[in-house]
Amino acid sequence: MSIETVLFDFDGTLADSNALINQSHLSVLEEYFPGEYTLESVRKFNGPSLQTTYQLLDPEKSEEMIAKYRDYNAVYHDQMIRLFEGVEENLRLLKEKGIRLAVVSTKRNDVLEKGIRHLNLEGLFEVVIGAEDYTHFKPNPEPIYTAMARLNCQHSTTIMVGDNGHDILAAKNAGILSVFVGWSEKTPEEIAPFEPGVTVPTMAALTDFILDKETLVVEERRG
Repeated sequence: MSIETVLFDFDGTLADSNALINQSHLSVLEEYFPGEYTLESVRKFNGPSLQTTYQLLDPEKSEEMIAKYRDYNAVYHDQMIRLFEGVEENLRLLKEKGIRLAVVSTKRNDVLEKGIRHLNLEGLFEVVIGAEDYTHFKPNPEPIYTAMARLNCQHSTTIMVGDNGHDILAAKNAGILSVFVGWSEKTPEEIAPFEPGVTVPTMAALTDFILDKETLVVEERRG
């Protein structure tokens, strides 16, 4: 497979924002459901959109809860977000080699752009897709279709890289190869039911896979 275009999820894939996201959820849930959640139990909310999560928890108060989540997140964003190991240098290498890069996230556009700036990733992505760019969240393929339409890229040469089941299913639903990152907060057991097309242990291994280097070490599911 020749890979020309790579779509990345942002949180948990490029940006290590897991602690920020989990703590933001816990701060809200402790107010509305005192004593019912822990940092470990809120991990399951890391991946789905805020709308999906809080509509399920309390449809009547979901917007209020989302606003409080965003307030907390904004205060601690810069001090609690960082890049995973090898991300910046490998993104720059891929771009240098002519690979087209994009971000497809469930995050609000302004917060997504803020994270990209803070982490010194400006100028690396041809397209950045956030929550205001589509109607249906992953695992619906619409966010991926939106990115691909703007890039005018082909299904056969495009992959989606992510850290959770929503990314994998969205890629499958869009008809492109899914790549799961081994540095995800999600365990292999949690991800196994989603059957990612490829699993990479490190950002360097992902780059090798994309550039088709012989040193590649990945787990690939062949159908």
